Amino acid sequence: MQIVDAQVHAWENGSSTGHHRRAPVTRDVLVDEMARAGVDRVLLVPPLWDPESNAYSLALARNEPDRFAVMGLLPADCENPAAALARWNETPGMRGVRFLFNTPDRIAPLLAGRYEDVWPLAQENGLVIALHVPGALGEAEKIVRRYPKLRLIVDHLGVPRGASGPTAFDHLPALLALARYPNVHVKAAGVGDYALDPWPFRSIEPTLRQIFDAFGPQRIVWASDLSRLHHPYRQCVTHFSEALSWLSDAERADVMGGNLCRLLDWPAGAARGTTLAA
Repeated sequence: MQIVDAQVHAWENGSSTGHHRRAPVTRDVLVDEMARAGVDRVLLVPPLWDPESNAYSLALARNEPDRFAVMGLLPADCENPAAALARWNETPGMRGVRFLFNTPDRIAPLLAGRYEDVWPLAQENGLVIALHVPGALGEAEKIVRRYPKLRLIVDHLGVPRGASGPTAFDHLPALLALARYPNVHVKAAGVGDYALDPWPFRSIEPTLRQIFDAFGPQRIVWASDLSRLHHPYRQCVTHFSEALSWLSDAERADVMGGNLCRLLDWPAGAARGTTLAA
């Protein structure tokens, strides 16, 4: 079974803030971590704290397209998001775009309508959009209701930053409501950190089972968010690849990489850019 991590921040310069590790996660650091954890491929999600992180991640993907691909970061304060996406036309290694709407300042442009040109552009071109929008999953539903063919990933299962324990999934009804839209996927990133008990994090299994039952194993992608993990990378892998007993072998293969590679059109041995119609 190929293991593909759907979210890792890699960067060379700058120091992270908040709950992420401060030392840069460079290519060599990441490859070593991957080898020890048994991870074959990684989708790089550039972080905000390094302004050159998009370029750094794309360079890694160009050099090693079978190991790395990029979910580019478009900051919430971008003045013309649709034009910015068009400039990424045919960028090798770029396979989607992530939007951060996880603070009041970052979600304000979304609520003000600044992204109205983005969603039809993404739908028309089959561009995969990842939304980190905790506390406002209703905004994601408004988008997919209007653009039902838009391929959308809800980051972190909608869990707010730093949340853990029973309250981490207070938003569960809003998350499960998104399951009715067939083009919505959910990213289960480092979910062991939401538990108060150690691996295999049995306390959150009932909640995970509800999410799997609603979306189905074919619309869930596993990820680590490596730089913020509070438990070993290998435990994060085996939590989903081994410990979730209700998954069949085929379903594990889907969740641990198959779903993501199909969604992003990231086959082995192929380097591809995203072509956007203006």
